[in-house]
Amino acid sequence: MKSLLLTAIRLYWLIIPPERRRKCIFRHSCSKYVFDVTKHEGFRAGRKALLSRMRTCNGHFDIITDYKSGERMMYLKDGVVVDEAEIAERLL
Repeated sequence: MKSLLLTAIRLYWLIIPPERRRKCIFRHSCSKYVFDVTKHEGFRAGRKALLSRMRTCNGHFDIITDYKSGERMMYLKDGVVVDEAEIAERLL
């Protein structure tokens, strides 16, 4: 199953050109994140990562700046808070 998920992601990268892919809100794109998790931790962890990213990676978010620290955080629709280090550069 692990190799099946990795192959599906590789096919996605091969078939869909980068300019046609949906723009990810995370610095480490969803497909790269799921690929890395699956490769290093196995199918179950990769499946969990895929479901998590599918649930959280959407256009419903707010980026807030903490005025004391200056750090930016992204608040997702489902209540997940993402640190500045994980937010896509294009959104900062």
